Amino acid sequence: MYKEVLTNSKSYRYLKGSIFLLVMIVCSNVFGQTELLFDAQKLCNEKKYEQAIPLLEKVIIDPTTKNDPASWHIRSYAYLQTYKQSGPANTAKIYMLDTAMSSAIKSIQLDTAKSYVENNNAFIKNGAATYYKISTILLQDSLNNVKSEELFLKYKQYTTVVNPSFDFKQKDIEYYNATGGFFADMYMKHNFNQKYGDVAKTALLKVLDIDNKNISANINLGILYYNQGATLMQMMDYDVDLAQLDVIQENAKKLFKQSLPFMIKVYELDPKAERALESLQGIYSALLDEEKANEFKQKKEALKKQ
Repeated sequence: MYKEVLTNSKSYRYLKGSIFLLVMIVCSNVFGQTELLFDAQKLCNEKKYEQAIPLLEKVIIDPTTKNDPASWHIRSYAYLQTYKQSGPANTAKIYMLDTAMSSAIKSIQLDTAKSYVENNNAFIKNGAATYYKISTILLQDSLNNVKSEELFLKYKQYTTVVNPSFDFKQKDIEYYNATGGFFADMYMKHNFNQKYGDVAKTALLKVLDIDNKNISANINLGILYYNQGATLMQMMDYDVDLAQLDVIQENAKKLFKQSLPFMIKVYELDPKAERALESLQGIYSALLDEEKANEFKQKKEALKKQ
């Protein structure tokens, strides 16, 4: 009865909601289908997605079904739903999401009749959004910026499949600003750990490559360099010989000079940015330019009186 209903169906549909429910599907070559494909379809209808996967692995290598877009379409669906059932942001099973995406792509390539294009695109769009979500979670939960960026790039890759003209500018700024800001905080909290500082700088510079007027990236970079310089200056309070003292002063001076253009940019974009005014006062003071230091001190004091 189930097989008869399936082969007589001319279309398939999904129930509304965030999770797609596969109800019926017609293969492009009904007579070439095997029992495995029917059984896998039935298991998916019953939400037994993980049980369907071993059958589908055989279906995609069977000569009668391996070139059927339905085989790859159902495989994509089964892997996508199995991944979701494994729990949110399950990085240990990210390969399932990868398989779901590659299967949907394969189905699209084989689907000359465009029978499954709408739902294949829905699978890919859903998967892309999941990659983005996990990429942001990885930053905070595991500090794994390398894996996080890898998944962010997959989000972009698959979003382009569904929407080739999508402008990623704002998403890039959002992601790399979040990365830079988070690792800048980690840099401060972990006694100026250079590894965290380097990750923050790389991410924030990517933001400025896209938008050199981005206030958040400019101020975070300025603060990073400023804090590095200030840390070196604090080392001068310890017993060091004159030779070391000269090296420390020179390196601190370089860091303050690196901080300066970022803070000036913030001030130009927002003259009322108190953190920029305070930083500029400190930078010029460290560079022994008391006239400029006093200028920004007065501006800061004037701002507080407003």
